[in-house]
Order: sequence, then C-alpha cells, then structure tokens
Amino acid sequence: MKRLIITTLGVFFVTACQMSPDQSATIDYKGLSAKPGLVAFGPLAGVDGKQYLLEQDALLHSRLEGKGIETNIQEPTLTLNIPGNIGFSPNSASISWNLHSILDAVSPVLKEYKYTSILILGHSDSKGNSEVNQRLSEQRGKAIHDYFIHSGVSSERLIYRGVADNDPLIKDAETTLERALNRRITLQITINKPAAAVEK
Repeated sequence: MKRLIITTLGVFFVTACQMSPDQSATIDYKGLSAKPGLVAFGPLAGVDGKQYLLEQDALLHSRLEGKGIETNIQEPTLTLNIPGNIGFSPNSASISWNLHSILDAVSPVLKEYKYTSILILGHSDSKGNSEVNQRLSEQRGKAIHDYFIHSGVSSERLIYRGVADNDPLIKDAETTLERALNRRITLQITINKPAAAVEK
C-alpha cells in the first residue's frame, strides 16, 4: 500500500513538472478545463453562456477592487457602471486622470474575452441645455470608445451612444455629488457567440 502511494505521488509530480505554462493556465469547470476566455466557447461550447460572464465579472472585480465600480449580470449582458465623479468634469468630455487606470484595467479583460460586443453609453447630468447635454454625452462615449481602440480592443466589437440625462442614476439630483454620479459611463458587455461555437 505504501509503495502504491509513493508511486502515485511520483507520477503526479513528474506529470506536473512536464506540464507546459500554457497547460497550467487553465480554468477548471465541471471537470473540464480551458484557457481563460474559452469557458463558454471553444472546447466548452455546451456550457451556459452565463459562465462566460461570471468569469469576466470575477476578473473585473479583482482588477477594480476598491475603485467604486459596480457590475451587474443579466444574461446575456454584463453591465459595468463607472461613476461620473471618477470619469468626467462638468461640461467636459476629457477623460480624467484617475479614469485612465480603470480603463487600463478593463481593456485587457475586453481583449481576452473576445466573444462579446461592448456598448458604451455616455451620460450627462440634467443641468443645462438638452441638446448640449446630448452632444456632450456622445462625446464622452466616443472618448471611451477611442481609448479602448487605442488599447487594442477591436473596433468591430465597440459601439458608443449618448443618452444625455435620460437615464439618471439619481433622479432629481440636486447636490454636486449627485450630479457628478449621473455623469457616468456604462459599459454593456454582451455575449456574441460566433456561429462556429454554437453546435447542437
């Protein structure tokens, strides 16, 4: 019995030593394994797409911990909410310095999980002219869109829109902070299965 245990352990260690770095960088799911980004597709195409979103959500949480970013999953979409007090100053579409670090953390996740499309929604607060706010919210969405393209995310996966103050986080915002929170960016990351991955 002792000899059997020693032999088994020996085989395990030899196998582990021979495993390539590529093989070790896998995620185990229901007894199957795949490289990150391929849990719902590729070799695991039969797995519910929600797992693909959960995997991204967990990775985003680990990279954005303590930064005040909220995520929410309603399959087939993972929504990422970036508060306006982090992103933009009043009447500006220039990305603030502290938003750069957030976008730099999000970009690699978007590139890795390539079976998604990303809708970028720019928002404004309710102060000022509605036409100006609409234009400003579009400019904010485009600023994020262009940043992601510059970071290597495929332009074919990216769409941006401005919604002005039509979808406020805080209705009837009165304080400076409340208005700042309404000047947010929302990313809607939606599963976009390639036809080759859908085999029934």
